[in-house]
Amino acid sequence: MATQQASNSCSFPSLREWEFDVFINFRGPETRYGFTGYLHKAFCEKGIRTFMDAEDLISGNKILETFDRAIETSRIGIIVFSAHYADTDFLLRELVKLLECSRRKGQFILPIFYYMDPGDVRHQRGSYEKAMAVHEERFKDEVPIWRAALRDAANLSGLHYKGDEFEYEFIERTSKQVLAFLKEDTLPVVADYPVRAESQVKSSSSFSNPRQYQHHVFLNFRGCDTRYRFTGSLYKALQDNKIHTFMDDVGLHRGNDISRTLIQAIKGSRIAIIVFSQNYADSSYCLDELVKILECHESDGQFVLPVFYDIYHDHVRYHTGSYGKAMAKHEEKFKDDLSRVEKWKQALFQAANFTGFVFEGKQYEHEFIGKIVEVVSREIKRVALPVADYPAGLESQVLEVKSLLFSDGYGGVHMVGIHGNGGSGKTTVAHAIYHLISNGFESICFLENVRENSYKHGLVYLQNMLLSNVFERKNLKSTSFDQGISTIKHRLQQKRILLILDDVDKPEQLQAVAGKPDWFGLGTRVIVTTRDKCLLESHGIERIYEMENSNSESNIKASPGKDNREQLGEKSTSGDQVNGLLEPLVSEDISLERSKQASLIQAESNTEVIGCNENQADICHTHFPERIDNGKKEVPNGNREVDMAEKCFSAQLESLEEKKRELKEQIRAIKAEIAGFHSRDTVAKEKKRSV
Repeated sequence: MATQQASNSCSFPSLREWEFDVFINFRGPETRYGFTGYLHKAFCEKGIRTFMDAEDLISGNKILETFDRAIETSRIGIIVFSAHYADTDFLLRELVKLLECSRRKGQFILPIFYYMDPGDVRHQRGSYEKAMAVHEERFKDEVPIWRAALRDAANLSGLHYKGDEFEYEFIERTSKQVLAFLKEDTLPVVADYPVRAESQVKSSSSFSNPRQYQHHVFLNFRGCDTRYRFTGSLYKALQDNKIHTFMDDVGLHRGNDISRTLIQAIKGSRIAIIVFSQNYADSSYCLDELVKILECHESDGQFVLPVFYDIYHDHVRYHTGSYGKAMAKHEEKFKDDLSRVEKWKQALFQAANFTGFVFEGKQYEHEFIGKIVEVVSREIKRVALPVADYPAGLESQVLEVKSLLFSDGYGGVHMVGIHGNGGSGKTTVAHAIYHLISNGFESICFLENVRENSYKHGLVYLQNMLLSNVFERKNLKSTSFDQGISTIKHRLQQKRILLILDDVDKPEQLQAVAGKPDWFGLGTRVIVTTRDKCLLESHGIERIYEMENSNSESNIKASPGKDNREQLGEKSTSGDQVNGLLEPLVSEDISLERSKQASLIQAESNTEVIGCNENQADICHTHFPERIDNGKKEVPNGNREVDMAEKCFSAQLESLEEKKRELKEQIRAIKAEIAGFHSRDTVAKEKKRSV
């Protein structure tokens, strides 16, 4: 049974007197960047106020005032006993202080035995015995106090991590227990994790395929090196970010070759992450998997991401160090099949030449893993749809749009429009081109349903959607239209992005997220789909692909010269230039006036239709052509701007037709709801009368 940590006669402080919820006492060189770093992160994510020292806070052998105050004002003291914990006299003094505060102020002490037998701590055996012997020479008077503190702390109920379960699950349980204690101010339940030497901690960890048919990521790793620690934590981080990941079970390998299950998992994964560790090359299974991964890279373009975990990458590349010893053993074991060993050597050399990540220990593991997850998240957005998902005839359309995007090469900043009626396949073409070319950009963003989202949530919402897609940060948000433009320009000017704006129907929507080409870095491509061709032209987009059923004389319209959103930094050969950009075909005044007239027409039409019943809606609509015709008569004939205005108004008329149909549907739905209400009201009244 656990010893009582504080007598009932103690006068405990109220919860409001605690400055911190948790103080973590640990040995930095052993666990700071791994276990304790993850534990601290888990606490912070649950809102648990935690004191964990920074590397530069420790000076000499004295407990700083900062630590004294933190210990005094923490509700819980967590002690992470690791193999060389007792080597540090500073930690032992902290331990004495924690136990003294527990007796005096009622603080709760939770020991965690990290790869340590509690009996070794209690009786100072093994590394603890050696440490105490060293301390006897320097701190003769303090050592008896430290021994007593180690014995008392090891007699408390706590948690024991022995490496036979996933580290992140152990940390998650620990953080939940601490949170429960803080909420209820009672001792956490630790009966399932006794720390007596004879106790057995059962592992409930068992990972199976998150997906039977397809995976985003396949993890290739040496189980005995990293399964329960680094690779287990990486797996959890990927899963938490909804990245479907294959990680093999402990008993999945059978016989001398990798199983059919693993082969299918490798083939069915978009990305392969290879965790090279100290003893990776000892395993023929790992090496066979590696060969298969590289085959998939060659045949299917599988993305390969090596991670060098506490191993020098040249040892992998040139088969030196532990990798050289492993290869020598394999050559002896497989002397009748040396071609297999040669394949492994070539695979190691090839994999080590891929761009990857190197973990050398002097950083927090969870931050390192976060960087890997960020790269993987960005990569899986680029996955192309299977060819079978594309309708017949789409390929030629996609190639024509691609030719508009890159007709002048891959530099500059270009905007291309896709114009067509509702249901003509604009969005399908945009999706296809997105999947086809997305690999060539630093960041990609597909903003769907721009019209609908703009009406429902406003323009600032569109700006925030763009920023969060490109930077994958939820906290990067603007609060106003002007701030949004400023943020986009500031953050995207050096980025080569692919931006697709689907179903745009107002010029202000374009102005909100893609106002000018100098907002973006060189190489950026912007694709806009719309039913309103005039909107594209007024924004200066001359490279326009016409869908086949859009009543156009040609499927593609592009100006003879370069478009008015010309490649930045390049000289133009025609047209007047302002700050290196060609003037729009339509003057600002006419464009602005056209936009105002169109907005006015739509606003009036919406008001009229909403106020009419279904029959009246048809009558209301008959006024629109007359209003437009009257507008035309006021403008002199034969003028180029007049022709463009006519096209704009025609496009607007078509848009109003669509809006009218939508409003009629809304009217029907409202009528049905009112009728239902009246029906329920009538039934209720009848029941009341009968009562």
